[in-house]
Amino acid sequence: MKSFFPTFFASCLGVFAAFALCIFILIGMGISGMSKTNSYSDNSILKLSLENFIPEKTGNVSQQSIFMGGQDESLGLRTILKLIEAAAIDEKIVGIVIENNNTSIGQATILSLMEGLEKFKESGKFIYSYADFHSQSSYMLCSVADSMFINPQGGVDLKGYGASIPFFKNMLDKVGVEMEIFYAGNFKSATEPFRLTEMSEYNKLQTRTFLTDMKDIMVEKLAASRKLTPVALDSIMTNYDGRTAKKAKTVGLVDELFYKDQFDDFLRKRTGIEEGKKIKYVSLSKYNTLADTEESSGKDKIAIIHAEGEIIYGSDESGIISEKKYLGMLTKIRNDKNIKAVVLRVNSPGGNAFSSEVIWRELEKIKEAGKPVIASFGDYAASGGYYIAAGADRIVAEPNTLTGSIGVFMMLPNATKLLNEKIGVNFDTIKTHPFATGFSPVVQLTDKEKAILQESTLDIYDLFIERVSTGRKMSVEATKEIAQGRVWTGKRGKEIGLVDELGNLEDAIKIASEKANITSYKVVEYPTIEEDFFSTLIREISKGKDTEDVTSLFVSKEERKLYEQYQQVKGILRCKEPNARLPFLFEFN
Repeated sequence: MKSFFPTFFASCLGVFAAFALCIFILIGMGISGMSKTNSYSDNSILKLSLENFIPEKTGNVSQQSIFMGGQDESLGLRTILKLIEAAAIDEKIVGIVIENNNTSIGQATILSLMEGLEKFKESGKFIYSYADFHSQSSYMLCSVADSMFINPQGGVDLKGYGASIPFFKNMLDKVGVEMEIFYAGNFKSATEPFRLTEMSEYNKLQTRTFLTDMKDIMVEKLAASRKLTPVALDSIMTNYDGRTAKKAKTVGLVDELFYKDQFDDFLRKRTGIEEGKKIKYVSLSKYNTLADTEESSGKDKIAIIHAEGEIIYGSDESGIISEKKYLGMLTKIRNDKNIKAVVLRVNSPGGNAFSSEVIWRELEKIKEAGKPVIASFGDYAASGGYYIAAGADRIVAEPNTLTGSIGVFMMLPNATKLLNEKIGVNFDTIKTHPFATGFSPVVQLTDKEKAILQESTLDIYDLFIERVSTGRKMSVEATKEIAQGRVWTGKRGKEIGLVDELGNLEDAIKIASEKANITSYKVVEYPTIEEDFFSTLIREISKGKDTEDVTSLFVSKEERKLYEQYQQVKGILRCKEPNARLPFLFEFN
């Protein structure tokens, strides 16, 4: 017994020492890694690979960490644009090379990046692009380059825009599930896949209209960057003339057909590097640790609130909008005397109507505190995403933002046929009041219950209309004309009064400074993402290799896309409560 305590304490001390040693080794590895990347030489090229999803704010998405061998942190759109801006005046950076095949970024994000790259070219430095092949969106983004190079065996998938929407009604009928659906707005198409077998005429009209707008915007950008006429581009898309590299060059889509080693040789000559010597590339993630992107400082501040992702009640996940996450943050911003204006950056297809209303109310209180609120729209600002921005003093959108979709719906699955007839499960009920067992997927809805749900849907729709009418200074009748759940592009949104002007996030910040009458200010971004070293260490160690992000289980891009589509359907089926959201996030290849 006498030896127990010395042995016990010695063991504890040993464990503590080992733990401390591990921490110091990890810190040392981090410092060593930083020292290796703490410089870059003259005559360097900033290398961009913009194929993966780009969040609005760095770190504001759920993803694997590089700490345990996961993916690099996804840099936010504004961070990337600031790095491109810094590279333009960086004497060590001689140009930019974009290496893209595909891209998963949205259409409005592409426009923002193109604008940033076009501004970079004003410095006189070069931009070149290289690809084995180009998807349509990748080609649009890379068309800003001075010269475009492609593998001789590649091609350009330029063929216009289309939409393929899945419909589940026949499948649900076969398995014995009926979706009880309640909606407001003829164009509110989120419920169509569950109640129809093909697109309604309303949905065909709105989809054809916004796809045409998207095509026109793309053609306008390509005509300017590639010096091709709209007529020529239309012919190229009609005949699919970019399908091989040789054809793509013949019609003017690309400048040269180079294998990768030939492109490398071209760069060496362009930058004065000896044959066989290594090209001095700097990755975007590395440049983020080195570049000077410090913004103006001062006592006065403009807050950017990133409203990014689906709107889900009670969620505290990264990349999700909820009243739980945003109420405290908005209250803090309202009470901060140094914050003089707010820019609400929306990139959301919408979601829970209750959460949208609560966030709208808090933004109204910020306005009541004398702080102007300017809304800036990204790829999407639709349905609930538009709801939260409806009261903004000014609304700024990109021409190809998808917005509007002012409508509401609820869905409740009725699985009584599946349970009773297909698998032989019956439910018997006893209740003290008429609705005690109602609104359940295992009990058939009564006519009275259906009437109540439809009434609730229309009540929320009327409130949505009221919020838009008040915020946009339009009559209720005028708002209903452009509502009905219809999706609009930012370009058309400006024509009908849903948007005040076309522009990007920086344009919105400038408007906010003018509204607040300030010239010197610091930009602060929300939500803040804070985690101390030890919390990060414990989280990453506990996560380990066995609980990787589920998307890493899918090897191909197609498998990941199917999983993402499943998640979208799952989100729609979460619609027992009233929802204001798009039916799907449209894929633009």
